[in-house]
Amino acid sequence: MKLLTDLLHAVPNDETSSMREAGKQHEKPVKNECLIKSLINPRNVTKMESTFGTWMKDTALLNDERIWVAEHFSGRVVKEYKNIASFQNNSSDTVDVRKFYQGCGHTVHNGSFYYHIAGTSSIGRFDFHTKRLHTLAIDNALHHSLAYVLHNSKTYFKLAADENGLWLIFASSIDESIMVAQLDQKTFSVTSYINTTYPRTKAGNAFIACGVLYVTNANDTRVTFAFDLLKGKPVNVIFDLRSSSGVLAMLSYSPKDRHLYVWDHSYVRLYVVHFISDE
Repeated sequence: MKLLTDLLHAVPNDETSSMREAGKQHEKPVKNECLIKSLINPRNVTKMESTFGTWMKDTALLNDERIWVAEHFSGRVVKEYKNIASFQNNSSDTVDVRKFYQGCGHTVHNGSFYYHIAGTSSIGRFDFHTKRLHTLAIDNALHHSLAYVLHNSKTYFKLAADENGLWLIFASSIDESIMVAQLDQKTFSVTSYINTTYPRTKAGNAFIACGVLYVTNANDTRVTFAFDLLKGKPVNVIFDLRSSSGVLAMLSYSPKDRHLYVWDHSYVRLYVVHFISDE
């Protein structure tokens, strides 16, 4: 694999430019062409010391080249890097996000860090500019006693951003199936809940792209389940992810550059997401 140099500076196409208006939701249903066919061109960005962690770019601000890193599956400090070169040279500032995070399911969206507040059933939105923290309680969600929605990354709540806005993946405390909540960024509230009926115990990791939830198998080698969140039904999509069986701590899609951000066995990697429409 080649070391990444400029892949993160990709210019979004017309389909993703609507992310300029953070929180705006598309009214169009997902078309088959928006389904993922495969992941291509895997590239190593750098090697990390920690097996667990999350690395993020803002999924909404087009000209923001900063990278944020939350090391390990628990902590309260996030590292901020000015750009990809600073990340590779390990030159960073630190940001105290005021509460401890749990898991590897965070995201950065429109200038804020969204994360699971450890030990609670709440997610937090920390504004990097104002340093203010807002919280949102999620009812009927598993959030303790190792009953993870994504066991391999010790994650109870997984935040995701795609072309339709913000989502939250978690496990129901009622039937332990995977739930997805759509979030309103402006009011920081839940607008809808979707029960995929897929058991959390079968999931390795998960991400959302173009209104579709993708779930990997137990050892994170393949995507074996997909669910159209806008139509409310499963879709028949299966594709390979990786050949190794080390810890896959993080898997997150960015609508800004249509890449998959990965923390795989301490390696930080990028994949190009190849949609059916790219044929």
